[in-house]
Amino acid sequence: MVVIVLGAAACRGGQRSAGGISGYEWPDSFAFKIEFVSESRADTLVVARYEERKALRLARRDERFLVWHDSVVKESFLPGREPRIEPFELEDTLPYYVVMGRSGRVTRSEAGCDPVAAGCRNALPSALPLELRRLVPVLPEREPQRGEVWVDTLVFDDTPRSRGLRGSVVTAFRLVGDTVVAGDTLWVVAWRSVRRTFSSAGGFSVITPNQPIEEVGVVLGDRRTGLPVFASWAGGAAAPPGMRALGVSSTGFRGRAYLVGSVIERVLSPE
Repeated sequence: MVVIVLGAAACRGGQRSAGGISGYEWPDSFAFKIEFVSESRADTLVVARYEERKALRLARRDERFLVWHDSVVKESFLPGREPRIEPFELEDTLPYYVVMGRSGRVTRSEAGCDPVAAGCRNALPSALPLELRRLVPVLPEREPQRGEVWVDTLVFDDTPRSRGLRGSVVTAFRLVGDTVVAGDTLWVVAWRSVRRTFSSAGGFSVITPNQPIEEVGVVLGDRRTGLPVFASWAGGAAAPPGMRALGVSSTGFRGRAYLVGSVIERVLSPE
């Protein structure tokens, strides 16, 4: 899997002077292909591995986007055992309605199902905003210029749903410059984020902080179309006490996504 390396190598190979990013021009429909890998380790030994592959599709519906996952495959691997197909989460099967402006900020996200149904009530509102944040840098009000750094905070609250957490993701973005891939000029944004979440028990009488998760990533966008065409990220955290009791010391993850039909798809999948 190509992760941060692609963006870094591209910058070294063909950097040129860059302008700012004025905003995204969203087409009526587009899609990303996404790959994700996480590994749990006991010191340096991998004791468990998880892989996920899927497509994320967006189609304009008036002032909103209908967003859904397609071709989802989830597998887990344990040493000495056959790979196991993992079940879908609720968010893998539900469509969402998302409001996302030219800045890339998601201002509203809701499941496209009957809110009275039990399954719909348990869907996590933050699922799509958190996923899109890795793929689409949120732009500041003023057009950022090369070398500029800006910070954006996403606050979410998925309680009291059974899998829901409260928390925030604070992300620092930096417009690195331009690069050229297969003749196309792409802007490059690097980012670093910290995600902090809190679990609550007994209503809000007991609130427990969870282990912070740090990530770094890079996004490449097409100067001509104004769309993000490639994203990669990596991160990890020390294992919580319950996992350490089982011998797991840390968990790391990495992923990548690319815009279907873009120059990056042609480079990564030439066939």
